[in-house]
Amino acid sequence: MKTTHAVERNAETRISADVLPLSHLESVALGFLALAAGASFFKEWLTERLSERTLALPDIIEIPAFEPAHIEWIPPISPAVAERKLIWLLNEMEYAPERQRQRVINILNLSHQTPIPKAAAWGIVFNETLGVFVAGHPFRFNTLVDYSQTVIVGPEWTRLKSHELTKCVSRVSLMATAKCIEHASFKLERLEPEVSSWLLEGSGVRLYGAESGQSFNDVLARVRESGLPYAFLSEKVDMLALQPCITGSYETLLAELTPVE
Repeated sequence: MKTTHAVERNAETRISADVLPLSHLESVALGFLALAAGASFFKEWLTERLSERTLALPDIIEIPAFEPAHIEWIPPISPAVAERKLIWLLNEMEYAPERQRQRVINILNLSHQTPIPKAAAWGIVFNETLGVFVAGHPFRFNTLVDYSQTVIVGPEWTRLKSHELTKCVSRVSLMATAKCIEHASFKLERLEPEVSSWLLEGSGVRLYGAESGQSFNDVLARVRESGLPYAFLSEKVDMLALQPCITGSYETLLAELTPVE
């Protein structure tokens, strides 16, 4: 059964005046928009999925306004989970407040525009020639996908003994996982594909260290503005755990941090 959303039509597209931190659903929608901007096959596939749910808009009454800082750190949607991720997003929109749901719909419908607005894909690069579009379908390819969770620690981590660091990392990791489950209303079938795969297929944690308290706070601010799911812990050391994802998704965000072996 198709789900219909009543959308007011207006001949003039307008930019919303308020620029707010992105919600998680909006950040996911922007990741899809970036994928559509760089992959024509996916753009067509996305249009078909929106039409199936009567979410394809002939005109967009309001284009959400974005600051570059909101968008630059959003990871691209990986083709490895794109199909499952879009189904998840369209289903989760049913639980979102009406204004947020409308913003997500408008973001996805920006893929109809030619060219797709560059402002909606700042900092995200996807190349259709990478070889992921095989046998006429963009999602059928045999590539081993590695899932992990990113944990960022403040500069004080070097003062901790190994067992203390392990304890803190385990705690903030569990906090982030618990948030994911809570946001899914404790229903495992509503978990995001990457989170579900991380729980079932791999539970690796990758540590990154900030050189200073300021650099840690900068990353924390970027995460909050970009709508990325996270857990924050500040006890013996500041720690930030991001939602489990495909390894390498947060390369831009982590570029100035040091991997902790």
